[in-house]
Amino acid sequence: MLTSITVENFRGIERLHVEGLGRVNLIIGRNDSGKTALMEALSLARDPDHAANTLVGRQRHRNPDADISDFDEFWLPIFHRMDATRGFVIASTSTSAPPTHLSFRKSTADTPVLTGGVESSGEPATAWSLVGTVRSNNAETINRLNRTPQGVSLPLVLVWKHSAWITPGPAINSYDIRSFSRLKQQGRDGAVTELLRHVNEQVDGVELLAPTGNRIGVYVRMRRDGLIPILMMGEGLKRYFEFAVSFAASDIAAIHIDEIENGLHHSVLEPLWTWISKATQESAVQTFVTTHSEECVQAAARAFEAQNDDGLRVIRLDKQEHETKAVVYDRDLVEAAERMGVEIRG
Repeated sequence: MLTSITVENFRGIERLHVEGLGRVNLIIGRNDSGKTALMEALSLARDPDHAANTLVGRQRHRNPDADISDFDEFWLPIFHRMDATRGFVIASTSTSAPPTHLSFRKSTADTPVLTGGVESSGEPATAWSLVGTVRSNNAETINRLNRTPQGVSLPLVLVWKHSAWITPGPAINSYDIRSFSRLKQQGRDGAVTELLRHVNEQVDGVELLAPTGNRIGVYVRMRRDGLIPILMMGEGLKRYFEFAVSFAASDIAAIHIDEIENGLHHSVLEPLWTWISKATQESAVQTFVTTHSEECVQAAARAFEAQNDDGLRVIRLDKQEHETKAVVYDRDLVEAAERMGVEIRG
């Protein structure tokens, strides 16, 4: 489990240090304070040997049409103020590994590709190199991404410490369907039904069906209305399905949820946090969540108090001129702020 992180020159963060991470971490702050960037940095710190692969996944999600071979379009936005030569640094500590230092920067070499290829802009294609360095326990590993005439080759993934990333809008994908299929085979799909009932008490089960014989879809069995495709139902139910599948999956090491309150009525937030408290205690999955909602923060504090669970941390980010400040609240401090009528979201 990660316990601290220092981030320099990554996306919108010039410098940020967070100490005292917990099992469940709720990140709050104003718009453009760096909440999602911090979550991405945490995902890189958790598996630094495969940071390049993680970066590619996040960039492709953010801009599906970007060309991985085009450095300025695909890679440059990762670096603070577009300074790829300076690069970024992410240092972290955890309970299970020595302190780790990860850095990425563009090499100074920038020479024409020998095949005479052209970029989409019509300009001659250029070679580039992105150098990732991981230092831990007096050992150093270097991974290099090169733009060559054959394109860009990513480092080979040997042992992938899989994490889930849940976006602000519901997006049930093939991975969710495969994960739920495994849960059905293991007889563990009841956890998904249980969570969906917090949104709609008429939910009686979840099935995987292929009515046309081709594509498999997720269907919710309702007590009064029978089977309904989940894609035809409200955003809250689809969000809860993503949450439940991720927390129940056995191969997940960390879960990242961006803007958890999106699509959810305030009345279901406290039951959701109660469920997350129980799920993370059972599976020991470290969880990182962003929110804009003070109601969400207070719902989390009440739920963790009711469970007598000290695993919650609320991290408030305040962006300043050359640094982002982080203030970490434990459950007791959040409760004290609520009693005094103090808003802590920034």
